[in-house]
Formats: sequence, structure tokens, C-alpha cells
Amino acid sequence: MKKLSWIVIVIAALAVTGFLLLRKRDAGNQPAYQTAQVERGRIEIRVLSTGTIQPYTRVEVNSPVSGRVDRVEVDEGDMIRQGDILAWISSEDRVALLDAARSGIEEAETNRNAEMLEEAKAAYDVAARAYKPVPLTNSISGEVITRSCEPGQNVSMQTVLFVISDRLVAGVEVDEADIGKIEEGQAARVVLDAFPDEQVEGRVAKISREGRVVSNVVVYDVMVEPVHVPPHWSSGMTASVQFAIEAKDDILIAPRGAVRVRGGRELALVLGEGPEPRPIETGITDGKVIEIMSGLREGERVIVGELESNAVPDDRPRRPMMMGRPH
Repeated sequence: MKKLSWIVIVIAALAVTGFLLLRKRDAGNQPAYQTAQVERGRIEIRVLSTGTIQPYTRVEVNSPVSGRVDRVEVDEGDMIRQGDILAWISSEDRVALLDAARSGIEEAETNRNAEMLEEAKAAYDVAARAYKPVPLTNSISGEVITRSCEPGQNVSMQTVLFVISDRLVAGVEVDEADIGKIEEGQAARVVLDAFPDEQVEGRVAKISREGRVVSNVVVYDVMVEPVHVPPHWSSGMTASVQFAIEAKDDILIAPRGAVRVRGGRELALVLGEGPEPRPIETGITDGKVIEIMSGLREGERVIVGELESNAVPDDRPRRPMMMGRPH
């Protein structure tokens, strides 16, 4: 009798264990889903391009004559008006006469010859009055962004002494796949690599009509003029520009991964008592979320994908790693 009771207990324990193992196996076979809620929000579509800060109009100012810089009137960062004098340049003839007269003065002073010194000074005055330094003026109003001359420096008519910028803009390259979405006056946002936390609003000021091939891609030059130019902007800084293409507020949105296409129709798997495939109609997307135009209601949960932890393990045999031969 005692032996029979032990057999009954063992059988009951085995039955319970088998039930639990079967239940655990069935639970493990149930997929765990990654879900998201349909909600109201905003979608903003933007095109991103990169480039540099540069002058909208850049003017190089050359010396009007070959000779020597007498005096410089402006420095980098100065704001100037059209017609302002930037520097004074002595022509080669004036330089030659003045240098000869100055040499005569030095010689007379060395020899302590008063008569010779008086003649040399008179010659210097005649040369100074007869040959005046030439003023170097600018043609536009703006900012001096480059000064490359100092008093006493010899220059030629090919020497660039100053660079003037009327205003700074962001010049970027937009590839031909996106250029059709860009138009003059369009809103844009500029962010500099040097100041990543600062966003400056702007507008498209100019679009090039001639494309260029860069790395086998046709690109077009686009200039974006900021609403205001921060004082720390400098020509040559790297910039990123986001062009606002389209935006919608207060619309139903869901993750882009919740939309499936079957037989040319868009579907979403809605969670209820079980996943329910439901036809839907979508609108714009920024690549992350998508507009739900019909088929879903606010607050419903949709399946985005299965969790990776429940993915089926890859049991395929793996080939051994091939080691390279020693050289």
C-alpha cells in the first residue's frame, strides 16, 4: 500500500512537470512584438546639404600702380562704404625720386655738409610735391575680410591687397535629385560645425543654373542668406543647411516600419485580441514616421516588428575562418 502511494506521487509529479514544460514551450513559441501607438504629431520633410560660409559678392582689390605701400587705412573686420580709401600707394617713379633724395640727405648728414644737406632736402620736397601717392579705393560697401599689405611693402598691379565682402551667406551643393525641390525664397536653416548648438534661419537667395559634376554626381550651387549674420561667422567655415520642403501639423502619425505592402496595398497590423491586418492610406513621411490618412484611429497600437530577443537563432553551419598566408 505504501509502495502504491509513492508510485501515485511520482506519476503526479511527472504529469505536472510535463504540463509546465509544454506550457513553457508554447509560451516560447508566441512571438513578442514591438509595438507603437498611433498618435497626433508633426512631420517635417527637409533636404540636407553641406558647404561653406562665403561672401555673396566677393571683390578683390588690386594695387592701381606698381610701387610701394605708404599707408594703410583699414584693417580686417572693418565695415567700409563704397569709395572709401583703403591705402595710399607710391608709384615706382615717386619711390625712385624719394629714395634718391633721402639717400642724398643721409650722405650730407654723414659728411656734415650743410650746403649739400639743404640741396638734398629741397630735392626731396620737390619730389614729394610733384609725385603724390595714389589712393586705393574700393568699389562696394561691405566688410574687409582680407588685408594682405603693410606700409613699406612693394606691390605690383597684380597684387591683391584687400578682399571685400558685401555680406556672408551659406553656399552649399545640392544634387540633381533634390534641386527640383528647392526654389528662391524658400525657408532654410543653417548650422555651422564650429557652433553646432546654434541654428540660424535663412532664405534661398540664389540657385545656380549650371550644374557641376562632383564625384560622378551632378550638383548645383545654392546660396542661403541668413536673416541675420552672427558676428562670429567667418568666410570658409563649414556649414550644414536644411531646406524646408513640406510640413504638416496635428496629423495622425505612426512609425514608418508599421506600414506593410501586400499585393500593392498598404496594410498595418493592429493589436486587438490578435494582430489584425487592416488596409490603410498614408501620406508624407520623413523616413522615420509616416502620415496615416485613413484606416487607423488615434490611440490604436500597431505592430512595428518582432523583438530581436525572440528571433530564430541561426543554426546554419559556419565555415571556418580562412587565415591569410604569411608573407
